[in-house]
Amino acid sequence: MKFVVVVAITPEELEEEAVQRAQAEGAAGVTVLAGKGLSAEARRTFFGLTFEGSQSVLVMVVARHVAMGILKGMRELLVREGDSRGLAFSLPVEHIAGLDMEQVLAFDKRLQGKEG
Repeated sequence: MKFVVVVAITPEELEEEAVQRAQAEGAAGVTVLAGKGLSAEARRTFFGLTFEGSQSVLVMVVARHVAMGILKGMRELLVREGDSRGLAFSLPVEHIAGLDMEQVLAFDKRLQGKEG
């Protein structure tokens, strides 16, 4: 079975909805990290204070065939009216340790039952 890492960077206020969408599309587990977004644009200030948006970074290791559904769900959540509020991408995994393959195969069978 081939695996990929799906990474989604979302505004903090969309974190919970992003996790729910990822799990609905087949992510068994999601690691959530706190982040701070800095863009190439000038930082906005409010009364002389710099505003830097808080972001959540979601990291998931999933079977390759599950990744596209998660990415589509993230696109629906993050892109509204031509404005992007985040980023999601996947990377191939060459080697992996720490997964119980029996659990992975059982989860894959449940997904196949859900689809068919």
